[in-house]
Amino acid sequence: MRSKDGVTPIYGEGFFHVSLSGVIWYTIVFDYRDPGGEYWELLRIGGVRVEDECERLRFEMQRLMDEERIVVNGVDVKARVLDAFIEVRGVRRRSTATFIVMIPFTPRLGVNVYENFYGGAVAEYDYTVYWVLECGEIVSVESPGLIDIRGSTAVIRVKKGVRIPGYESVSFNIPVDCFRRIQCLQSS
Repeated sequence: MRSKDGVTPIYGEGFFHVSLSGVIWYTIVFDYRDPGGEYWELLRIGGVRVEDECERLRFEMQRLMDEERIVVNGVDVKARVLDAFIEVRGVRRRSTATFIVMIPFTPRLGVNVYENFYGGAVAEYDYTVYWVLECGEIVSVESPGLIDIRGSTAVIRVKKGVRIPGYESVSFNIPVDCFRRIQCLQSS
């Protein structure tokens, strides 16, 4: 995702946290090369200009999310970008934008499937995506890149220049014990 003029993305991270409460919390972090120190200067000044930039970024990310089709367990769902933040990572010329996204879904016993349909492209920078389940295990991941599944977590690493086909899916199993545990927590 592009930011201000001259500020270009150099790395991305996505963190999907699947909650049995019926929300997939998605945090997106973009690191930028910021040769003019635009975000450093903006944060130094502070105030309404920072708020305006964060709102501009939130709006732009929501627009991009609205162009995607997200299906969970066969039901179309809409991602909602709740907030955006800008930061500087240690040095003036390395900026970060962070997005907090909520994806509602209805968890079900057994295998659940998250699917994302979007325009294909070629990765402009390296990125890593993490999936973390509150309870259960990841069964399979269909995505470009190197995939490492470890029980309730999965890591997907994509290198710059890799062709992104415009579809990805993650299947995860939620056993009955997970629902029992949540019911016990809610009743105590």
